[in-house]
Amino acid sequence: MALRPARARAGRRRAAVVGALVAAAALAPTPAGADADKTGVRALTAQTAPLVPGQSAWVSVVWTADRTVTDWSTTVSAPPGVAVTYPTTRGGSDTSLYGSDTLVGTTRDFTAFRLQVPHTQTAPFQVTLRSTYTDTCGDNGQCKEQGGGNDDKARAHITTATVTVPVQPATGPAFTQPTTTLAVAAGSNGFHDIAFTGGQADLADFTVRLGALPAGLAVAYPGDAAVSRPARGSTLTGGTTDHVSVRLDATALPPGSYTVPLVVTWTAAAPQTAAGTVTLDVR
Repeated sequence: MALRPARARAGRRRAAVVGALVAAAALAPTPAGADADKTGVRALTAQTAPLVPGQSAWVSVVWTADRTVTDWSTTVSAPPGVAVTYPTTRGGSDTSLYGSDTLVGTTRDFTAFRLQVPHTQTAPFQVTLRSTYTDTCGDNGQCKEQGGGNDDKARAHITTATVTVPVQPATGPAFTQPTTTLAVAAGSNGFHDIAFTGGQADLADFTVRLGALPAGLAVAYPGDAAVSRPARGSTLTGGTTDHVSVRLDATALPPGSYTVPLVVTWTAAAPQTAAGTVTLDVR
């Protein structure tokens, strides 16, 4: 029975030490608090400009911050089937800001990236942006949770933003044909270009061939192929103009005006074919 008071006093001492340690931990700043992101970086864009099924286009997200940050880099995650590409000025692995890689405090700037939407994508979808940047705290302890003193350490931070990309039906024709007439010298044998401009969506496997020919005219295509394809590749990109080349052998074709049918094919959600014409002005 004589040991009980001593044990009680020891227990009270241990409790007092533990309480002091807990209080000290509560008062002391933690490393996580010291490195807290106080820049106020945030995305102002909740929804991009709308795209149409099959379109590839640049979209942008606007950012702001309470104070200046540097070394800005953004990468984008998109749903399966939606391709993301970045400006080639940074090597194509990420995007930064329009003016530079610095977001000046209390101003706005934007990141741009290109989305290629499959023809099967008819519903809105979301992309997630992961942005990294550096906060240089300066000489007045801006990064500290409490207290003053110099603190010019550069701290790296990460923020994410989820943005909706609306998808709406395409309007207008799949393509237009700016070149409707070709001037062909009588007795000539050479290549001529026929221009096409894509509509809103990209047209894959775009090909052109001439239909029934007038007597005395022979036609050939680049590389001895059965059709001609756009000069910049097999896809006619939406909103851009490209051309196909055809060799017109008019050595046996009398002077005059001839309307020649065109057969245009491409692949969107499914293979498609359209008819066109080109007028040959042979003189």
